[in-house]
Amino acid sequence: MSIDWNEIFELPAAALAGDRRIPKTEVARQAELTKREQKTLDKVKRLSYFATVQKSTTRILPFKDDEHDVESIVFLLCEMSGKSAAFSEAAGLLHRCFPNPTVLLMEGSGAICFSAALTRKSLSEKGAMVVEEQRSTGSLDPDDPQTRAMLEGLSFGALPQEDLLAYLREMMWRTRLVRASQTLGFYPGCDEKDKEGLLRLLAEVERLGKETSELAQARRDRELSLNEQMRLRVRLKEAESRRDHAVAEIKELCGGRD
Repeated sequence: MSIDWNEIFELPAAALAGDRRIPKTEVARQAELTKREQKTLDKVKRLSYFATVQKSTTRILPFKDDEHDVESIVFLLCEMSGKSAAFSEAAGLLHRCFPNPTVLLMEGSGAICFSAALTRKSLSEKGAMVVEEQRSTGSLDPDDPQTRAMLEGLSFGALPQEDLLAYLREMMWRTRLVRASQTLGFYPGCDEKDKEGLLRLLAEVERLGKETSELAQARRDRELSLNEQMRLRVRLKEAESRRDHAVAEIKELCGGRD
């Protein structure tokens, strides 16, 4: 790994694992991966333990209720192979391979990615754990000062520590904001009381962003009649206007950021 991840996360020394390699064959065997899933795993050049956040290493209390049993959070280093980073595909697979909540520190093709997942108890299989929620920053430039500035919010001391679930949920929330910043052009930080409103607006921006992309793609069809092209153009402008309005609301909610 060419990046010092603990410059970002600032985890206590007791939590660090010393980059202990994890055999991919063992991961494939224990997770009972299909041949197709093993091909995805092949895109991972190297997988190793980075840290374990738990009571004995950080003094953060575990959390347990009817749905969750968070005794520890495992941080894994993931070095990708080949020209394509394939962060999203690999993260989706790796998070499912571990029963504990996992945090993936990913690097490949000159980019980095941070992905976190919360697990819960399976409703159909006793004793099994499934991924309840996953959040990823997407591909980031490690040399961009803005990237480093955004990731500062993921440092150990910046996150709540009343229990492991609170720690992980806030980490995942801030990961979502890093991802959203790539669309918005700014980091949408807000007060605790405004989180629900920001979440609603972010979902609206994402939905409208997808809609505008689909409409723009549809307009490229050369077989469309002039009337069909005009109808799509009107719909595209309306979607863009609604998206821009939602972005403006986010800016206002986040303190009038430019």
